[in-house]
Amino acid sequence: MLKFLLTLSLGVFFVSPLQAGELTPITKSCPPGEKQKHCERWVKDFNTAMELAHKGDHGAQVTVAFCLSTGCHGAVAIDRVASCSWHLVIANSGAATVLDGSNLRNTCRPMTAAEKDEARALSSDLVRKIYKRSMITTDQM
Repeated sequence: MLKFLLTLSLGVFFVSPLQAGELTPITKSCPPGEKQKHCERWVKDFNTAMELAHKGDHGAQVTVAFCLSTGCHGAVAIDRVASCSWHLVIANSGAATVLDGSNLRNTCRPMTAAEKDEARALSSDLVRKIYKRSMITTDQM
């Protein structure tokens, strides 16, 4: 029993950032009221964008990064680390624009060193998963 508990506790500490990010729900439940339909549309659009972003769609990646930094009108939980990591993925996509570089700097620079390290690790995993290669572009954080 002790070995099992030790293994379980070690497993919790060694979950990769990508796995940890996938365990946390990103979208929020929309409260009833006059803005419920608007919120539900943003949740649906975000979920679609997330699916396409994992397939390498540049526009969807921009939408995901934007929603994770702004909350998309309350439909998505704000997560600066995840937003920064998606901006790093965009920078490594081969389709990044000057605006994407600016968004990366504006999102990532105010973060702590630990948050930046976490974003780098997450983005590295995402680039490997999406583009089947290591990160190429240096981050501009």
